Amino acid sequence: MKKLSTVALGAALLSAVIYAGCKKDTPATTNTNTNTTTDNDYYAAQDEANASFVLNDSKNISDGAAKGQSTEKVLGGACGTITADSSATTDSLDIHFTGTCPSPDGRYRSGDIIVYWTKGKGYFDSAASITQTWRNYSVSNPATLTKIAVSGLTNLKNTGKDSLGDHSWSYSSNVTLTYSGGTTGTSSWSATRNNVLTRVGNVWYYYVSGSATGTDKNGTTYTLAIKSPLVYTAYWINLAAGNAVCGCIEAGSETLTRTGKPYPLTLTYTSGVGNCDYTANATINGTTFAITVL
Repeated sequence: MKKLSTVALGAALLSAVIYAGCKKDTPATTNTNTNTTTDNDYYAAQDEANASFVLNDSKNISDGAAKGQSTEKVLGGACGTITADSSATTDSLDIHFTGTCPSPDGRYRSGDIIVYWTKGKGYFDSAASITQTWRNYSVSNPATLTKIAVSGLTNLKNTGKDSLGDHSWSYSSNVTLTYSGGTTGTSSWSATRNNVLTRVGNVWYYYVSGSATGTDKNGTTYTLAIKSPLVYTAYWINLAAGNAVCGCIEAGSETLTRTGKPYPLTLTYTSGVGNCDYTANATINGTTFAITVL
């Protein structure tokens, strides 16, 4: 099991990424149910995990850029640039990836993550409304020969701070993932969620709750609810504090109901808080499928 990466390596994980654990080969399974009805369609779980990661990771990147963290911390050295613009009717940040070199986590990223908010109001101000989108943005994973293009729109609102000064956000998001390379297809995803910055010991995490609907790349539609919060390291504040960080969804579980399928699907992230194994299980009627996510 991999433990948390160092600060230097964790910084490079600030990239909007979806490890393409969506290969269509048969995963490892464990069957604890004698019911003979077959249901092994776990792809909704993989697409949900990828979409959740895209959203969380893109926000992490934007937060770091808004805090004025260096290009090296957000992009991994010469792999991109951050441009701030206050000349228009909104304030904005354009976080550009060149696609010409790998980030230290080994993935190639190309295109832009763009965020903009009401002019004259700070990105981290309470009640600030932020819009995030992507322009010609994609992530490729040479290890799996898979490339995922990301498009869509997210609207976030800062709902204030707790007594320790940690922020919370509510948001809605509509995202499309287009796969190429080792696997192909398009999935779509629409979510309404809450994101709470929470300190555990000396480390800050995002705790994510809420729901979503989607269509996986095989065309199966689904709805989902988060059963236990998704836990994800807040890069930007941990980097500033000199803490080690992790770049995957480390814990949490979700229940997915798929149209036309006889059983619910439970998606459980299995790395554990403080670990970066990039793993999850999809369980259907007692059969567990091990999937790889990021």
